[in-house]
Amino acid sequence: MSIKINMHVESYDVQPNGNIKISSLLKMLQKAAGDDVNTTNLNYFSLAEKRIAFVLTKMSVKIIKDIKIYDDVTIVTHPRKTRGASFPRDFIVYVNGEPFAYARSLWVLLDLDKRTILRPSAISDIGELPVSDEDMFDIPDIRRVVDDNSLLRTNVLRVEYSHLDMNNHLNNTFYSDFIFNSIEPCYHESDSGLYIQINYKAEARLGDELEIYSCKCDGVYDFTAYNKSNDKTCFTAYVSFD
Repeated sequence: MSIKINMHVESYDVQPNGNIKISSLLKMLQKAAGDDVNTTNLNYFSLAEKRIAFVLTKMSVKIIKDIKIYDDVTIVTHPRKTRGASFPRDFIVYVNGEPFAYARSLWVLLDLDKRTILRPSAISDIGELPVSDEDMFDIPDIRRVVDDNSLLRTNVLRVEYSHLDMNNHLNNTFYSDFIFNSIEPCYHESDSGLYIQINYKAEARLGDELEIYSCKCDGVYDFTAYNKSNDKTCFTAYVSFD
């Protein structure tokens, strides 16, 4: 099973050069995933009654061509077979019928009271998410060991009320803004060939203070965000430019 949504890139979705912000693209992907789940019994409100929610643990995006202001975008999303505790979901982003981006995500079930991860069996009495093996594609899964001594603090920020979503934590789409705020402007000229992978390690909540650390080598960036409020790594990320 897959679902298709059509969206329009507005002026508030783009960078100064007219290319879509990665955070805006992530919002579109989030909408596609939500619209798909909402066609089943596993919609947000059904899960919330059980004090359960889907949360993102990994998002990988590969940009093939620049998506620009006023482009009409079609997003097709495919939920895949569960893998351990994870629910994989793929996305293809089309402009004028041509694929301009691919994305792969991993989701898990969160106990909203205990803030712990649940097994897929936790929703077996509510419903089942149909899966698809259509339009399979390869996208990198980067696993890197980064020397902490090579990381420099590039930003410090606080989670504000406007960052929160209905799960009462920092929404996944803001993470890419925090990342790209630490990348030099010269790398924003074109996103064609850009690859970003965000690993969501631990949720951030209202008032949490995040320290963003990064290092760059040959146009490749590594990021780690440390949450001073709970002494946990909030997220890690990898960004490369072809």
